[in-house]
Amino acid sequence: MTRKLHIITFGCQMNEADSESIGNSFIKRGFELTDSLKGADAVVVNTCTVRQRAEDKAVSQIGRLRKWKLARPEGRVFVVGCAAQKLGGKYIKNRFPFVDEVIGAKSIDTVDAAVDAHFGGGPGNDEALKTMKSGVSAFVTAMRGCSLQCSYCVVPSVRGEAVCLPPEEILAEAAAKAAAGAGEIIILGQTVNSYSYRTPGGGTVSFADLLERTAALPGISRVRFMSPHPLFFSPGFFRLFRDNPKIARYVHLPVQSGSDRILKAMRRGYTRAQYLDIVAKIREAAPDAAVSTDFIVGYPGETEAEFRESLSLIAESGVSFAYCFKYSQRSDGQGLAPDLAEAEMKARLDRLLAEIRKNSRDILNSRIGRMEEVLIEDADSGRTSANFVARLEGKPGLRPGSLVKAEITGTHRNTLKGRLIS
Repeated sequence: MTRKLHIITFGCQMNEADSESIGNSFIKRGFELTDSLKGADAVVVNTCTVRQRAEDKAVSQIGRLRKWKLARPEGRVFVVGCAAQKLGGKYIKNRFPFVDEVIGAKSIDTVDAAVDAHFGGGPGNDEALKTMKSGVSAFVTAMRGCSLQCSYCVVPSVRGEAVCLPPEEILAEAAAKAAAGAGEIIILGQTVNSYSYRTPGGGTVSFADLLERTAALPGISRVRFMSPHPLFFSPGFFRLFRDNPKIARYVHLPVQSGSDRILKAMRRGYTRAQYLDIVAKIREAAPDAAVSTDFIVGYPGETEAEFRESLSLIAESGVSFAYCFKYSQRSDGQGLAPDLAEAEMKARLDRLLAEIRKNSRDILNSRIGRMEEVLIEDADSGRTSANFVARLEGKPGLRPGSLVKAEITGTHRNTLKGRLIS
């Protein structure tokens, strides 16, 4: 009987990519993936600790697996990822004695050995691409870790210093996923546009080089990337963004605050004006590009006037979407303590979200009448190059992975409506 693996993933796209890699390690050893916890022979919990709430959710999930382990004592529980790195194997196994293996984010490349230790090599299965993001879109990791030291961020301590993977390894994975049906590749890294790899011959492969080589692979219609940092854009990137239509006209560019004083306290390394200059260069290279961002509200010391600078940045930058979070201190005392009452912090978050929603509606409405290239994800909908979901009229029954042109005829909530042209 084929053994089955159930994966529970918390957190960002990097964690999703790590879960894919972990799943492939099991698949190569004869496992199948299952959505059913009850029928699984092994469970992987890929944890997150980017915020305290994310860590708490992952820890709660581990605790809920106690009953599963009692019912299946021969089953195996693997706890991996960023919270596993932060909390450590000793703490996790002391608190949850039923956990069989703890692998931190810095040691994710030891999963193969851990699976072999618990299950042996198994019959083997080379079909290791069943865990892609979707039928037409796949993650490919280009970098691990981060060398910046933003004051609120735990990533460098749990994922380590930034390390660029060899370009041939990245391109081989992208090519394999394209051959398996992925028309869109999403290149991942914590500061992905800082990618720079020194080759054995003394040359350098830049981020723009990597994007261009990925876009040239057979079967790839579109290349996205997440998440860049305002400090690391180069003229070479903007030239490629202007000239190569396969590079998605979408940049998720976290800003965190619109206040220069808060940005300095966060150790972000840029000013409001410098951020806006990058946004302007993105739009100069591709006028139809969409930009989204991240905000933190209630950072310690943030005044009402400084918060209003974040509000005004939304319209000034023209962002189409934003992930917005309240600042919170970790239970282990890392980071500054919040100095804003919870009610006021929530009120600021609500005001920020309302401004984002208004801006998003305006931007969606501005796409009406345009011709958009849509990468089909199911029978009648897909995503535009600018990352807007587009639903096509008339149930056209399109093949997932096909690239079509559509005229945008309207909007519905956060979705574009369109008419198939070709």
